[in-house]
Amino acid sequence: MVAIPIALITTNIRFAASEVRVYDYSVREYDAASAARIPESELIRANRSLVSYLTAENAAPLHIVVTNNSGEEEALFNARETVHLADVRDVFQTLFTVQVFAVALVLTLAVVLFVAASLRVLARALLFGALLTGGLVAATGAVASLGFDGAWHDLHLLIFTNDLWLLDPASDHLIQMFPRDFWFQVTLLIGAFTLLQALLISGVSGAYLYATRSAEPAAPQRYTPAPRSLEPRPRVPPPRPRHITH
Repeated sequence: MVAIPIALITTNIRFAASEVRVYDYSVREYDAASAARIPESELIRANRSLVSYLTAENAAPLHIVVTNNSGEEEALFNARETVHLADVRDVFQTLFTVQVFAVALVLTLAVVLFVAASLRVLARALLFGALLTGGLVAATGAVASLGFDGAWHDLHLLIFTNDLWLLDPASDHLIQMFPRDFWFQVTLLIGAFTLLQALLISGVSGAYLYATRSAEPAAPQRYTPAPRSLEPRPRVPPPRPRHITH
């Protein structure tokens, strides 16, 4: 039950972090080219290098050079942004490791339940795990809708040990390419995908449990002694011994 929401959430985060179209969407949707004064084509090209750096196990130090609107070459990210991206990469790599173990744990436990118990027991575990996932997603969505900025700020304080994530939208290209609204949309997208998967799992497992409800073994009946009568027992006279006479 606990492994299912961890596996689903981390898998969806990993997919979003590894999909370059997510990065390209932010550059195009929020007009990063105008804010950074760098052609959009250069930023799109830089996204490929950024995704490779964040997702590779043994990535080389990040150094992306782009050509700005004046035709001059410049480093896309300054020293502060580069160190922060190294911290982000460490977080992603840890999350990817957790995702692999969570998925492996779900599959292993599913096989164990199927072999050692029954398919109904497995279906019940999947159902409860999916319901737990839905509850976590609903709670996260409520927090994001009511106070995303505060929650986002607190999350950074929890994850990072420095303040390098505090970037200036007027000068730092990283925040210009991926502004606050982008992260809000990504959070909602990951939550929506996770909730959809949880609904699918709960629907299939719930339907199976309902269809096979007649196959549920009946609970063993406990032995209940017969109630004792409150009426007094009839008195039986003692037997008279027979004497043998000679």
